[in-house]
Amino acid sequence: MHVIALGMNHRTADIALREKIAGNSDVILATNAEIMHSARVSGVITLATCNRTELYVETKSRDAVLNWFAQRLGLANKDLKQYTYMHTDLDAIRHLMRLASGLDSMVLGEVEILGQLKAAYKLALQQGNVTTTLSRLFECGFSVAKKVRTQTEIGVNPVSVAYLAVRLAERIFTRISEQVVLLIGAGDTAQLMLKHLAGAGVKHFIIANRTRAHAEALVKSCGPDVTVEFIELNLVPEVLARADIVVTATNAPLPIVGKGMVENAIKARKYRAMFMIDLAVPRNIEPQVQQIADVYLYGIDDLQNIAAEHKQTRYTAVPQAEIIIDQEVHKFVAWLDTQQAVTTLQAFRRRCEYRRDQSLDEALQQLNSGKDPREVLQKFGHVLLNRLLHEPTIQLRKASVAGNNELLNIMRELFET
Repeated sequence: MHVIALGMNHRTADIALREKIAGNSDVILATNAEIMHSARVSGVITLATCNRTELYVETKSRDAVLNWFAQRLGLANKDLKQYTYMHTDLDAIRHLMRLASGLDSMVLGEVEILGQLKAAYKLALQQGNVTTTLSRLFECGFSVAKKVRTQTEIGVNPVSVAYLAVRLAERIFTRISEQVVLLIGAGDTAQLMLKHLAGAGVKHFIIANRTRAHAEALVKSCGPDVTVEFIELNLVPEVLARADIVVTATNAPLPIVGKGMVENAIKARKYRAMFMIDLAVPRNIEPQVQQIADVYLYGIDDLQNIAAEHKQTRYTAVPQAEIIIDQEVHKFVAWLDTQQAVTTLQAFRRRCEYRRDQSLDEALQQLNSGKDPREVLQKFGHVLLNRLLHEPTIQLRKASVAGNNELLNIMRELFET
């Protein structure tokens, strides 16, 4: 069996390709069920964020998983490597631990990814798709992340995608506190955006969401001087012209804000600048909106340049974090080796028990037919011994002919001969 981490992220594939496999929890559950059936895997955990989609799989067939992934993306197998990455066994273990610790994110040391990994793990557990090995791997990943964040400087002054989006908005508006913000969505990303925008001094929010209760839950942490207006999603076209800043972060499979809608809004605003940032995958705003004058549209991939500016302040903590991760990788591999030994011993015991039961049934039949018990027992011992030693004897003879002294030495050690 192999542990595989297969995926794509903001460095390997553009957002148009990442959209093909992104989705909400219902889509992820369907994806897990599909790969369990189609790719003959023992277990799977799917991580889907705005920056990446990854599959953590335990399987005997790496090719089956690759074939499934290529088919899902609509790519030929030969083109898959251009846009994806695959880590196997030791490399997969290290990749998960680095990711959980914030070392493989767009924003070095970001904290959101750990929560996203925990959510992916919980979802797979509920579906019954987590093997013992995958469970141990993710639990170790969470533990390593805690060590890295408490024992190094990687988590000092945490930076998130939402934080970077606010910094970008401040480059467009010199007085961001005076702007009206339309926030479309009420999930975790929207909550972070609300927190950072309110922290930057924004006083007036319009929140559009399908469920009012979810939207109302967002504003509990806001100060008393913040005013929030709640609207249904279908009312977005009516309020769009009032918004100076528009942030979208929903799981909608199709764009919510179209080019025509924005053209009408910017005309009603008498062409005052509008800043729009789409943090969703699939995208919530039609890409053609960026063609409109006086509209500044940014997507999740546009934040990479700003992220690079913040990376250097944490870069010195990376070597120390890598040391911690290496130590934990070796511990996990040692555990994995013991599990393989246990599996081998269990299989060996089952085979011996089968031979024993087979010989015992034959002996009982002979006793029931009236044969001499002494003769039956002697034959039982002789037959059982031959059956237990038959296959090991064949393999030892083959090893002797092939000059495989390593196997012969192992057998001498096992049986102290």
